[in-house]
Amino acid sequence: MNHYITIGELSKLMNVSVHQIRYFEEKEILFPAYTDSNQYRMYGINEIYQLAQILLLRKLNVPVSTINKSMNNFTKNDYYQLLEQSLSKINSEINQLMLLQQFLQKVLKEYEHSDILEDKYHIKQLDTRHFKKWMEIEQDESLTARSLYEKKPQPTHLFETDLHYLYGTEQVTLCFESTHFPDIILEKGSYLYKAFFVTDDHDIELEIAQLEHYITQHHYTIQGPLILLEKSYLSLFNNDKLHYEIQINIKHDPDGVA
Repeated sequence: MNHYITIGELSKLMNVSVHQIRYFEEKEILFPAYTDSNQYRMYGINEIYQLAQILLLRKLNVPVSTINKSMNNFTKNDYYQLLEQSLSKINSEINQLMLLQQFLQKVLKEYEHSDILEDKYHIKQLDTRHFKKWMEIEQDESLTARSLYEKKPQPTHLFETDLHYLYGTEQVTLCFESTHFPDIILEKGSYLYKAFFVTDDHDIELEIAQLEHYITQHHYTIQGPLILLEKSYLSLFNNDKLHYEIQINIKHDPDGVA
């Protein structure tokens, strides 16, 4: 009885392609036990265990060149360090996937609760927010690729977080939320807001003018700067439109005069 199997049978047994088995042979990490008279590669139990070891190491993202070295020269301690390195890399990948999961959940939640098509103002309660200043630009100035590149600091993952434009008397401060040594703190309070799409700067100017008119009509007292919030991560999924939200901290003044 022949105790050996062909390369095709080994392929089916180990759920790996014949091409990959031949590749391992090219890289000199797996050889048949012998070649029969018909030039068929034949594999025994030792080769099965050897292939299992190779496949496990490849699953751990160990390079083929390292597998070659390990199967000939590695000590128990070498394997321990190799497994530690693989575990560290896998944990890092898991953390990255968890961050990506949180980001996607955030985007989906924003879509679910988006009121951008309502075209009307709302009031919401916002907690204290902490910001890191990125750059200052003139009110009639537009962002450029050069200014984005040259100005520091900047968010770690550009456009995966909200960008806030705080409007002053003459300048606009571009910033992003950060609790690490913040430059600007916005107080908690009642914020009048409206979501809208932007295709050019004129749209922003129009929304600011409409907000000012709405505040006057409803006798609101302004408590802080006008805030233009660019929801960058949503804008990336709206093709040629940018997703914005205009905000301002207000207090109702029943004795105000329109």
